[in-house]
Amino acid sequence: MAKDHFVPRHYLRQFAVLGSEEIMVSEVSPYRHVGKRGLGWVCQQLDFYDGDKALNEFIWTCENDLAPVLVQVVKKEDFTEPELVALRWLAVTLHVRTRRAAEAYKVFPKRIFYEFVQNGIDRGDFPLPPEGKWTEEMVECNGVPGFLARNTVIPCVMEMQTLACKMLKAPDQASFITSDNPVLVLNQFCAAANPLRSYAGFSKSGFQLLMPVSPKLCIFFYDAKVYKVGGRRQRLVTISTEDVEVVNALELQSAEEFVLYHNPSVEAEVGRLIARYSSFRVPVQACLETLSGPKEGDELLHFKKLSVKLPRPWTFCWLRRHVNASVGDRRDPAWSALVGELMDDFVKDPNGGDMHSRIERILADPSSLKNIRLR
Repeated sequence: MAKDHFVPRHYLRQFAVLGSEEIMVSEVSPYRHVGKRGLGWVCQQLDFYDGDKALNEFIWTCENDLAPVLVQVVKKEDFTEPELVALRWLAVTLHVRTRRAAEAYKVFPKRIFYEFVQNGIDRGDFPLPPEGKWTEEMVECNGVPGFLARNTVIPCVMEMQTLACKMLKAPDQASFITSDNPVLVLNQFCAAANPLRSYAGFSKSGFQLLMPVSPKLCIFFYDAKVYKVGGRRQRLVTISTEDVEVVNALELQSAEEFVLYHNPSVEAEVGRLIARYSSFRVPVQACLETLSGPKEGDELLHFKKLSVKLPRPWTFCWLRRHVNASVGDRRDPAWSALVGELMDDFVKDPNGGDMHSRIERILADPSSLKNIRLR
């Protein structure tokens, strides 16, 4: 079986100990300083992609295209429009390909299958397993990374077209950490709304995404209709040490098992972060809640996307004085409708061409344009 990296080494290399192929590792829960490990040791699992050749080819192509872009963006602390396109792809692929992302999407089908088998056992239709007890941990779902890649990357990348992007820079005395689940999603605008929803969908008004790309830089995508970040013409925003701590606290929340960093001297700060913010961490099972149904004894399963939560306000991003959007709105309904048409077209005609030719065909179809306006 192959050893598959669910966080690519070209990304981890940006956080490597200077001049080496090693990175500092600390286990999060419970806290344990692991120390220096080779890049081949972290963020990998045997046959994580289930031998999916198409998925492996997709990942290989993405990494070959994105790795040199990341190096250049970090080096010059700036990006061109073509590089911004690559950064969107990097953010989305990093977001959906990790083990924690896969485990979160398994929670719902695993519960359904567990309940189905348990009901069969209770009726006497199925025997007990050899262990003597049927548990949800015995259920496994294969093929989830491939499913996420095929069904979520393109629509999420498309929705990111309507987000603004700036680079956050840590001051001299601070640095960003990363983790085995490095991309952070949240919605500061909707944080006080209905707790049953996270509003962390890529199309939602107020959506935010952060991606540390080096110890000194973090890419920040945000809804410019809702938030202000730095000056209007300012693309690189130096933030305070306190705000770097907030971003690192979010990274700690997002991590599955490990946080990763570039310098042994950061270890004491990581220990302090874990002591201070570990209570904000939630297991992937928290994305599924059991609610009371309309009738006595009925239960409803409610699935929501996991997101990180700000432990305290940051100072580099604030709400605009006049925001026309409401909680739960789509950021750009017409654009989201076009994205929906595009994904429907992929389903109806798998061999119908690339993304750009499909969009041109949809826009040229009067009936599609009518649907897009009405949605």
